[in-house]
Amino acid sequence: MRVWVAVLAATAKCHSLGIVESDHRLRTLDTPLLDALELWGMYAASAYQRFEDWSQCEACQKPSIRNTDVNATWSTLVPAFSRGYVGIHHTTRQIVVVFRGSTHIMDALTNSQIMQVAWPSDNTNQTRVHAGFVAAYMAAQPHVLEALHRIGTDKRLAAYSLHFIGHSLGAAQATLAYIDWRLSQPHTRRNSQLVTFGAPRIGNPQFARMLDSLNNHTPTIEQENVLRVVHECDIVTHLPRSMLLLGEYVHSGHEIWARDIDADRKAQDLIVCQLTQEDPDCSASINMLRWTITDHFVYPGMQLGIPRY
Repeated sequence: MRVWVAVLAATAKCHSLGIVESDHRLRTLDTPLLDALELWGMYAASAYQRFEDWSQCEACQKPSIRNTDVNATWSTLVPAFSRGYVGIHHTTRQIVVVFRGSTHIMDALTNSQIMQVAWPSDNTNQTRVHAGFVAAYMAAQPHVLEALHRIGTDKRLAAYSLHFIGHSLGAAQATLAYIDWRLSQPHTRRNSQLVTFGAPRIGNPQFARMLDSLNNHTPTIEQENVLRVVHECDIVTHLPRSMLLLGEYVHSGHEIWARDIDADRKAQDLIVCQLTQEDPDCSASINMLRWTITDHFVYPGMQLGIPRY
C-alpha cells in the first residue's frame, strides 16, 4: 500500500466513524498513477505562489517540477478574478495548464454566484454551469487559448501530452478550460487530461454527461483522461448543493478517494471508485455532519496551509 504524508490540525476525523470499504469494487491506486497525481498536485500547489518568477517560487522548486518552463501567465480582475499559468516540462514531455484556487475576496464573490448559466453558449444540450465559475474561466480564456494555440504551432511539442490541473475554484476553471479546448479541437491527436483536486460541483446533469462523454472510459483508470481526486471529508467537494430555484448540481469524472488510514491522519490510501457521477460507496457516503474544510487543504503533492499569494 502506497501512502503519502499529510499533516493536519486536529479536527473531527472521518476515519474514526466506522466507515469501511463496502465491497470488492474499491481498490487501491497503482503506484505509477499515484506518482503522477503527486506531480500534478505540486503544480496545483505552485499556483498559490508567485509563479511568474519560477526560480523564486518555493513550491515551484520541488525536484519533480523545478525545471518547468513557464510559457504564459495571467492574473485578471475583470470580468472576474482568475490566476494561473501554462508550463512546459520537457523531461516528462508534458504541457500543464494550471489554475489557482480560492484565496482572495474576489474568489469569494465568484464562489457565491451559484445561479446557473448556459455554457457553452452555443450548445444545444441544455448544459448549465455555476455562473461564478464561468465568469472566472472566461476572464482567463483568451490567455489560455492564445498560449495553447502558440504551443500547437511548435512542432517540437507535438508529442507532448496536455494536462489541465486545478484545486478548489481552480479545479472548476480547469474543467471548463478542458471542455473548451476539447470542443475546439475535435480532431486533435494530442493526448489530453483533466485532473482536479477538491473540485466543487460545477454544473447540471447535462453538463456532467457532456464532460463524461469526453472521458475515454478505458478498462484501467491509468489511461482515463478525466480524474477527480477527493480527500476524505472535504466539504468543498459536496458543494454547491442542488436547490430548486438555483439548479441541480452533480459531479462527473472518475473519482479517486483519498482515505485517512491512521489515527493521526498522517497516511493516506487512494481508492479508485466506480465510474459513476457520484459513487455512493466513496466520498458521497460521508454524512454531511462530518464534512470539514480542513481536508480541503491537503492532497497528493499538496500541503497548502495559508496560501502565500
